[in-house]
Amino acid sequence: MKDMPANAIRDAVESYRRPPGKMRSQQEILARYNQALMSYRELCFSSGDVHQQKLSTYAEIKVLGWVLGKPEKDIIKDVSENSNRMPFGTF
Repeated sequence: MKDMPANAIRDAVESYRRPPGKMRSQQEILARYNQALMSYRELCFSSGDVHQQKLSTYAEIKVLGWVLGKPEKDIIKDVSENSNRMPFGTF
């Protein structure tokens, strides 16, 4: 940061104070949550090295679930229903 000009630093600080865009509605967050679950499902049933993509999608699902106010148990249940693993306790 010491190599940045003063006005660039000032602009960076202002951008953190006034984030771009607007707050998302509950419906938009829920739609993104469901879309992330579908993406996770596709990744689970795909072949190849998709471990990093699965991790990032899983993290996104968790955060969106928290924003929606869902209990941790329900988020994990939603994820397990959309994966290729057998749900815990069904064997």
